[in-house]
Amino acid sequence: MYEIDYKAMGQRIREKRLELGFTQEKLAEKIEMSTSHVGEIERGTSICSLAVLANIAEVLDLNLDTLVRGINNDNANQAFSEILGSLSKDHKELYIKLCENIADTLK
Repeated sequence: MYEIDYKAMGQRIREKRLELGFTQEKLAEKIEMSTSHVGEIERGTSICSLAVLANIAEVLDLNLDTLVRGINNDNANQAFSEILGSLSKDHKELYIKLCENIADTLK
């Protein structure tokens, strides 16, 4: 089972916020939350709801995989490989077929 690394997620939020030139106050205003709560999320000391994460992702123009798991174009292959490695042989075949079907649909 996957466990969220809240400190790493908070660091990704902070980095993207700074890249966009937002202060904590500006981000807090955009997601209708207190500045102190944004700071806690960035430090990984506060666990927020999925709705809050979705709002942060939208404001920072990140997808949830990138925000929560740190998956991006540079490390997506490794993420898929780790998932594949954790499955039984039968489930690996199903996973590959599902990925192929999804890829065909997205083309």
